[in-house]
Amino acid sequence: MISVALAKELAKYLPWEPKVGDLTIVYGDAGDEIIEPIMPKHEKEKKIVLSLHNVGHLVWLPRLTMLLYELKKRSNKGFSLTYDKETDKWYYKDERFESCNDNPEDAAATALLKLLHKEGVNKATHETATSTGSIHAADAAPAKDEK
Repeated sequence: MISVALAKELAKYLPWEPKVGDLTIVYGDAGDEIIEPIMPKHEKEKKIVLSLHNVGHLVWLPRLTMLLYELKKRSNKGFSLTYDKETDKWYYKDERFESCNDNPEDAAATALLKLLHKEGVNKATHETATSTGSIHAADAAPAKDEK
């Protein structure tokens, strides 16, 4: 299962519509973290679940399949997520970087956070350049003879 710290970081970047079966962490009265799946009975209480999420009292724990789907959407040339029996670690690798973690969810989440952060930085840089009228060489359109 993904670590709570990574799930909280991902929540800043990924929108989430609660679905039956999703795992969440709800904070109890004493501040303790309770892992709880969204059950069919919660369907009737959807407004309550969403309002808890909006004020930050509910943390979504994305499944590995969701993390891999998000990575696939952002991957230029593909990626690999492999397990090394000797080190008992999971490794994510693509053309841009590598990460190593104790479980596949954390390896995928760490990679996805790096990609999302880079997208955010690139978007902010582009918006700043556009608003100031300057364009960095990396943002410029290729010359006509380039493909």
